[in-house]
Amino acid sequence: AAWLVRNARSSAARARGADVDGRSPIGGDVGRPMAMTARPPLYASASETAGLALLDGGALDDCSAVLRGVPAMDVLVRFERSWSIQDALDQHAALAEQRQVLVEIGNNRLRVRQTQLSFAELEVEDSLEAAKGLSAQDASNAKRVLSFAGRVRSSMRDLRLASRLRTMEESMVNQNIALAETEIEKSRIEMASMKDVIDDRSLTIATDDSQPQAFLPVDANGRPVQQKYKYCTNCRVGGHGQRFCLYLLERPDWRVYPNQKWFEDEKHNEYHCPLGKKLVDFADESHFSRIAMYLKGRAWLEEKTKVYELAPGLMPTTYIIEKGQWKGDPPPADDEVPNLPWFVKEADRNWGTSVHVVAKPSDCMGIANGESTYVVQQHVKDPLLMDDGRKVHIKFYVLLVGMEDAVRWHLYTFKDGYLSISPNPWTPEDLSKETQVTIIRSERITGWAPWPEVYPKCRAGVASVIKKAVDDGKLEGRIGKRQFEIFSADFLVDTHGAVWFFEFNMSPVLKDAADAPKVNDSDMIRGALNVVSPWEGGGPGLWDFVQEFSSPPEVVAAARASKASPAQGSGAGKQAAAPGAGASGGDARRGPPAAPVPAPPTATGASLGPRLGESAEA
Repeated sequence: AAWLVRNARSSAARARGADVDGRSPIGGDVGRPMAMTARPPLYASASETAGLALLDGGALDDCSAVLRGVPAMDVLVRFERSWSIQDALDQHAALAEQRQVLVEIGNNRLRVRQTQLSFAELEVEDSLEAAKGLSAQDASNAKRVLSFAGRVRSSMRDLRLASRLRTMEESMVNQNIALAETEIEKSRIEMASMKDVIDDRSLTIATDDSQPQAFLPVDANGRPVQQKYKYCTNCRVGGHGQRFCLYLLERPDWRVYPNQKWFEDEKHNEYHCPLGKKLVDFADESHFSRIAMYLKGRAWLEEKTKVYELAPGLMPTTYIIEKGQWKGDPPPADDEVPNLPWFVKEADRNWGTSVHVVAKPSDCMGIANGESTYVVQQHVKDPLLMDDGRKVHIKFYVLLVGMEDAVRWHLYTFKDGYLSISPNPWTPEDLSKETQVTIIRSERITGWAPWPEVYPKCRAGVASVIKKAVDDGKLEGRIGKRQFEIFSADFLVDTHGAVWFFEFNMSPVLKDAADAPKVNDSDMIRGALNVVSPWEGGGPGLWDFVQEFSSPPEVVAAARASKASPAQGSGAGKQAAAPGAGASGGDARRGPPAAPVPAPPTATGASLGPRLGESAEA
């Protein structure tokens, strides 16, 4: 920009016989003339090397061309919530650096606009000087007078335009720098909040169930230190943990408690926990959370071979292929079944990724891999279709909460839901997955005419399955810890009004308003969290309380005994509760008895709990 002005302005100044000043525009007046140099510097910028064009064409157009070579004033780095101290520091540094870059870009853009304005001023001066120097002979020539007058009008028009562009550019630069400073301020506030929460002495170190409760901090008067806020930590386990944290942080009394690296496994996967391995109000690592976001015993609801034991009469007749052989009774012969498709599904996979459609039962075994387990079902007879003949099934949402006494279970169902609709008209002869396998949530269910009659039946069906799971001790309580899970149930309705249950999806798709502004699950998530962790500012919304169930006394007694009894052995070689311990069902993990702080699991193939993209039973 300096070279541009030196060359172009000096030429104009010499033409008027003006003095030439050698001041640089950096920190000075960019409108002052500058000394001319013979050629641009060796490492001249794009705007500098483009300066020669200004000597050959119109100043407005050429300056606009120079601006196209200057980076735009875009605030590319925006504040995002940080979950660790290091992330917060890195983000603040990046935002501060962005502001410095924007200031530099803004100065360059303003210098080009100021140069544009200066050229317009010079053009006005030159046109006025030329008009004042009009000779008497030229003044008597109407054509010459009109030419001089047109030049003055044109130069004045360019001056007004250049002035407006300079003002607009300055406003745009100031706005973007102010926006960058706003993002920096958000980051500063976040870091101050983290400093405040890590100074809260009321938090205790998380201990294993088999260990005594950590000592509660007390103040100078011997009274327990009161917790300032409620805290949530994103331990990066995956699933909906971070989403739940963000919704809890909408409340005025919740704060982020930063995470730290917990350990790294033999595959170099990092695992995280709250800073100092503290026990917080909510974390997606159940061991460090007062509220566990996974049900203990959830495998009985998730695995297709297990849930069939809990839903007799509610699911279509189900056959199992295990290691290339029928487990139990095989399906009937081909000529003994109606002409309807058969589905072969891998037992531990969801999202319809492993569903195969065949025409008859004899085709099922040819689909099976010898190492996997499959469930086999025939299509429901007389399915209720959409008015245009397309297949449809119901996505029915469920909230199950296990209370801290390890006895009571509260079941809720959501009064709204979704229909998953096939894109093609349904016929039993069409074996394509597009026609037979409905996966994608297509539309809200509230406008579906059969819904008022179907909802109570789905509600009762889910209640019967959960009741049996609790009565049979498949779902286990957590002493002193609340647990919950939002999951969905797939139902299909037939033309006789019966509802058929197929499976639970323990990690259903949930959409936020930012992802899908028109149709999302924000109200469902907020309502569920209001049920799990009540506060005066929110209610259950459309969540419908169904029933309270109680675990059998022997199951509760076993849980209490496990909590109260000391761990066996000296503790050497014992492994701590793994990430998400107890979340996947089965046995509760036992921690090391000697130390209150859990150590990372050894490389013995210990379960690491449900993680994003993996089976919860992995």
